[in-house]
Amino acid sequence: MRRFRRVRQKRSARQKQDRHTFSIASIVEEVQDAMCYIDFSKHRLYTNHLLRHWCPSMTTQSFPTTEALTRFLYTTFEAHGADMSQVTHLIQELLECETEKWPSMTSRRLQFDDRTLHLIFNFTRTPRGVFIMWRDQTEAVRFEERKDAFLAELSHDFRTPLTAIHGYTELLMARHEGSEKSYHMLEQVIQESERLERLVDNFLDYQKESYTAEQLSVTTFALRPLLEDLMSGYQTTSPLHAVTFQTNDVWIQADEEKLRQLLHNLIGNAIKYSPDGGTVHTQVEECGDTVVLSVSDTGIGIPADALPYVFDEYYRVDSAAHQSIKGTGLGLRICKRIAEAHGWGIHADSVYGEGTTFTIELHTRTSCPLPQTSFPLTSD
Repeated sequence: MRRFRRVRQKRSARQKQDRHTFSIASIVEEVQDAMCYIDFSKHRLYTNHLLRHWCPSMTTQSFPTTEALTRFLYTTFEAHGADMSQVTHLIQELLECETEKWPSMTSRRLQFDDRTLHLIFNFTRTPRGVFIMWRDQTEAVRFEERKDAFLAELSHDFRTPLTAIHGYTELLMARHEGSEKSYHMLEQVIQESERLERLVDNFLDYQKESYTAEQLSVTTFALRPLLEDLMSGYQTTSPLHAVTFQTNDVWIQADEEKLRQLLHNLIGNAIKYSPDGGTVHTQVEECGDTVVLSVSDTGIGIPADALPYVFDEYYRVDSAAHQSIKGTGLGLRICKRIAEAHGWGIHADSVYGEGTTFTIELHTRTSCPLPQTSFPLTSD
């Protein structure tokens, strides 16, 4: 009787295993994209017909050890022209994620023959394994490359006339220093050309899929000269506003031009959404290893229900006070991209009808604190 019970238990276990094997094979085969599943516990590889079409050697098969399975993956990728340093890193990550409770590996991009593949990983706990979806992104990558080439050409075509306008205007300013009226008008031309250049920068930067740390030109520089230069530019163009800043002598590590662009967007927004004038104040404070930079205004503010969406692309606040003020809805989105590329936090606080404060947390290791001084920049 006991022997009969043991036979039944073994048969039941074998049937469960067969059903389990069938279910994984069926899932993999029915998926509309190229897919494989790696069962780490049984050293088994499952593949579907779409993946086998790309790579005939990737058949459903078992291996004696995990090492043999990973060696097969390595030689397969090598035979199809993949970057082997990327492959080595990918396989190491797979093996590390095998033992993790909550694997963090989600996707990777890899060259495979003449294709650019996007590998998407979905780990399973019972059994221990991973589904890998292979998506062909070759056309998307080629489109991005063509778009980048077009934008580079467009950037050059935009900047060439702007540079000429700027240069000739400075030459005219040198010749009209004795005429206050003419000099003032030429100053306006310079400022408007610089504003147009910033709009071009915003447009071209927005066309990028995303900023990454590798795209930044990071240097170490002092914040005070940058802020002084920025604020002085708003004296002539914003006679209704008191534009001020307060800072220690803080040095930070960042892409100076991108930070300048970010601050131009925030200060420009603060002025634009304070149509009746008021104060626009930039404050810099040190909190341990973090420099907190804030831009505050006393303008129309943002309704509470709109605050979660102000960094969304093309978002415009739908209120009576905002309707008459024109804008693209791109400036704050670009600010968020620049902040995220640096690893900074950025958020907005506002009281509708009283004003808004945008705060950026700049992470830094270098600072030279001196007594605080305030520099008001106002127009008579």
